[in-house]
Amino acid sequence: QRILQVMDTRNQVIFALLYGAGLRINECLRLRVKDFDFDNGCITVHDGKGGKSRNSLLPTRLIPAIKQLIEQARLIQQDDNLQGVGPSLPFALDRKYPSAYRQAAWMFVFPSSTLCNHPK
Repeated sequence: QRILQVMDTRNQVIFALLYGAGLRINECLRLRVKDFDFDNGCITVHDGKGGKSRNSLLPTRLIPAIKQLIEQARLIQQDDNLQGVGPSLPFALDRKYPSAYRQAAWMFVFPSSTLCNHPK
């Protein structure tokens, strides 16, 4: 309990998703806005262990904090978009839809604090 009390909201949510939703660290950090279904209380995990996708339960007590983190991520994305960059996109989506990186659905819920090169 003491450890959780000194964590910021972002890290508390990450920890709660690891423990409460059974996510692996990499799965959690790669979650995008589109992966959350708040109405049905579930999370879709893409390319998990073994390259498989699955659904996991979304702890309802986390929903307000996750929505707050999504709003913070949206502000970061707006700044990034002004520089002509955005989140990396899967497969050939960026070639098929060149402006997809501007769509909120593709935002990472836990974005990096620094810009990085996207793998090609």
